[in-house]
Amino acid sequence: GLYLLYLAFKAGKAALSSDKDRLRPTNERKATAATLYRRGLLMHLTNPKSILAWIALMTLGLGPGSSPYTVLVILAGCAVLSVTIFCGYAIVFSTAPMIALYRGARRWIEGTLAVFFGFAGLKLLLTRI
Repeated sequence: GLYLLYLAFKAGKAALSSDKDRLRPTNERKATAATLYRRGLLMHLTNPKSILAWIALMTLGLGPGSSPYTVLVILAGCAVLSVTIFCGYAIVFSTAPMIALYRGARRWIEGTLAVFFGFAGLKLLLTRI
């Protein structure tokens, strides 16, 4: 619950900030492709939501008697899917029309996320087990 409230705070803060506040310094915009790739990869691989989702998928896909071959096939399939999907995201969301669309909708998206995360976080904290 507290993590969701933290995400709500960050999303709310982002929603209230202007586009000028969100521009990066000049030296940051000249990052190499490898630096940007590494940053995105580390952001995804260290995301607790992502880690928990993959653990859940693996427990659903693998039974207690799974062979090493099954584990290898599932991991290889997940790796291929991940690379394909995230490369697709990178290509689609780096186009000028998508950048313009996001810039126009950014504050609404961030505000909606803030409300959603805030509600979910409070619900988790206030629900009795």
